[in-house]
Amino acid sequence: MFSITPRATLLSLFLLAALIFCGGVRFARQVESVRLERDREALRRFSGELQDELQRLEKLYESDLARLARMGKPNDAFAVRDAADQIVGVRQFSLLHRNPKQAGSDIHVQIERAVNGHMPVPAFENPRGAGVSPSVLLPKEKLFDEKGETSGWIEEPGKPLIFWARVTSDEVVALLIDPAAVEAAISEWLKVWAAPRFETVRAGRGPDQFRTGNGKTLLTEGAASADRPDLLLPFRSHLGTWELASWDRRVTRVHYDAAVLAASSVLAVSVALLGMVVFEQQRRASALAAQRVSFVNRVSHELRTPLTNILLNVDLASDLIEDAPEPTRRLALVQEEARRLGRLIDNVLTFSRHEQGKLRAEARACVPASVIRSVVEQFLPSFQRRALEIRCDGDLTAACLLDADALAQILANLLSNVEKYAPGGVVTISGALADGTLTVSVTDQGPGIPAEAAERIFFPFERLDSRVNEGASGTGLGLAIARDLAIVMGGSLRLVPSSRGASFELRVPAPPADPLSAISAA
Repeated sequence: MFSITPRATLLSLFLLAALIFCGGVRFARQVESVRLERDREALRRFSGELQDELQRLEKLYESDLARLARMGKPNDAFAVRDAADQIVGVRQFSLLHRNPKQAGSDIHVQIERAVNGHMPVPAFENPRGAGVSPSVLLPKEKLFDEKGETSGWIEEPGKPLIFWARVTSDEVVALLIDPAAVEAAISEWLKVWAAPRFETVRAGRGPDQFRTGNGKTLLTEGAASADRPDLLLPFRSHLGTWELASWDRRVTRVHYDAAVLAASSVLAVSVALLGMVVFEQQRRASALAAQRVSFVNRVSHELRTPLTNILLNVDLASDLIEDAPEPTRRLALVQEEARRLGRLIDNVLTFSRHEQGKLRAEARACVPASVIRSVVEQFLPSFQRRALEIRCDGDLTAACLLDADALAQILANLLSNVEKYAPGGVVTISGALADGTLTVSVTDQGPGIPAEAAERIFFPFERLDSRVNEGASGTGLGLAIARDLAIVMGGSLRLVPSSRGASFELRVPAPPADPLSAISAA
């Protein structure tokens, strides 16, 4: 029967208390990221210089485009391409007239090959006819407004970037610009230009970045974070987009929720104290149980001595009054009950040793037939009064090695059950000794045992409730002790199917004994 020792209970509850405390510490732990704002004066100065440089570059680029627009021979395509090649990002040169019918047709010179095979053509109105290139409509009134600007940018969503310049009162030059090429060229320039000026920013030890609008890093200081920048300064112009990104430093701080920590600590201490209380109670209960077992052992041993003397004197008295029938019968009854009491004491002692883990088997040379005969002789008077006939089958006269006392106790318990529950009939004890194994079967013609109770009957203190055994005496330990002894001997005891009554089969190892031992056993 499985039982938890007091030490195991204490360790389990201490472990539970430790887990509760550790879990409370984990739940109480709170990690906070604290932002430490940095001094960005150097970054702001750099951003002012960068803004001025971008404005200077844009004006310089616009002046180059205006000079290209006012070149002397726009009809010469080769000259236009040579001049346009000196300026980054010019894809197409277009000369547009206010009145094409009076001044002549518009001129379009493609500087770069179109990516998809079609270069959009600036115009004041959509051309008619099949096979014409797609048009980019320009605001005619704005471009020929003499009171307005003479050059500028046309930047509208869904349309290419165009720089225009009015060269005469009736002619306007429109230049298609590739913003990606212009931005790439200016980014290379800014990378070289900004390198010495970025040193003041590096002194702040970052993280800071100077990058293009699409995220390409030009200059950096420190390891940039994947989080959004704490400061983002964009720089937008017709030439591209750039930005300065800066992150504040972050410090991770850990603190604990006092309420959660206190609650888990109190609960852990309570569980630990509970473990100590339960340990002490279990220890006392275990000590008390041990005292009770020891008391039962002592009482049983004390009972065995006078019981042995009683049986001895009863035997002597029976021999002295053999000719007196009534006293002889009375002494036989006393002898029978004394033997029953002896079996009960043996069972209690065996059960006590089993509970203490001290049940052992000592194999010695013996003759199984002699052991069976001595046990049967004890039950003959009682069986005769109950109309029970004992038959023994099988040749068990060969000496073998086994625990004769354990075998006798097992058979006595089996026959004791027959005595209690079988109303009459034949009790068969059959045996066989082969291949180093002793097999003994005890079969009666009683009411039998249900199949569903085949294992339950071997539990300690288990008794079947039926009309046949109702009121029968006994402790409910006989079959449990018999199986325990069989297991200790290295064998087994089981209930086997039978057409009538109950049949128990005992199988235990019984190797042959040497000749000298066989002679002494006989």
